[in-house]
Amino acid sequence: MSSNAIYTSLLRPPILHILRAAGFHATKPAVLDTIVDLAARYLALLAGNSALHAEENHNDLILTITDVRMALQDVGALWPQKSAMEEHIMGEEDMRGVEAFVKWGRGEQNREIRRVAGLIENESSVPAIDVPAEKEDFLAGEGSESSSGQIQLTLLRQY
Repeated sequence: MSSNAIYTSLLRPPILHILRAAGFHATKPAVLDTIVDLAARYLALLAGNSALHAEENHNDLILTITDVRMALQDVGALWPQKSAMEEHIMGEEDMRGVEAFVKWGRGEQNREIRRVAGLIENESSVPAIDVPAEKEDFLAGEGSESSSGQIQLTLLRQY
């Protein structure tokens, strides 16, 4: 198994969690592979752009939050943004893109994703919006019979 296949296999469970939290409880393997490939390419682009900004900004590959923010701007995740010239003329940094990104990440549409990731301390505060009646342990593969063992065998799947 090549290192690329291992990384792809390791990316499948988080994508499955995100899809499950977004309300998708079944998908074809080809669709899942496509989404995983898109996510891997996006992360590689984001990491590459972050490294480029780190090299340009402070001549080393130790990333700062500024490098990552600039890479997110490059890939279109943070917008609308004023140009550097407009920010310089106005004398203030345009934070609308960052604020919108944070608002999206903390918004209601991502509440279930945060619950699955363990970022919500009190589960009673989570409204039951498209949540299966049976609580599932996604990491252990316990819960509904259709998902049992699928995530555990993801890494062992042959390509």
